[in-house]
Amino acid sequence: MSRDAIQFDPNGLYILISDIGSDIQFHWALYLAATSHHGMMFHMIWSIETGHKWQYQVKSIMGTPNSLNLLVALKIATMEPALHAALTDRLALIPHTAPITCRLWLKRALHDLDEEGYIQLTGKVDEIEQEALTEAAENQPRRIRTSMRSRYCIV
Repeated sequence: MSRDAIQFDPNGLYILISDIGSDIQFHWALYLAATSHHGMMFHMIWSIETGHKWQYQVKSIMGTPNSLNLLVALKIATMEPALHAALTDRLALIPHTAPITCRLWLKRALHDLDEEGYIQLTGKVDEIEQEALTEAAENQPRRIRTSMRSRYCIV
């Protein structure tokens, strides 16, 4: 996998899709870039510490998130700095009740963020999911990663 860093737009909100070693499954997360090299990642992780359950996690990231495994960074919005804290608080409230995976949590988040005006979708959540999934599936065997803007969001 290329180690070239993907450049993130400051205040950009991205869907990140990372390789987890499966041809049909990936890890999905949201990433809010505070600067081009620092931001916050929001995602669900499978945790053995919580008794083998999904757990919501927020973590500060320096550099490229999941740099060795990252396949796609799909920009879905530009967030005003004044909204960063509110977005962080709102994402913590996204339901993570069963059934849940990192992908299902992200889809719930996209729906809620669009409904509440944090982001502006011009298509359906399923279309954004397919757009990101197609790019990840194309990148994985070529061992590359790409950054792009979603066709289904106003960024």
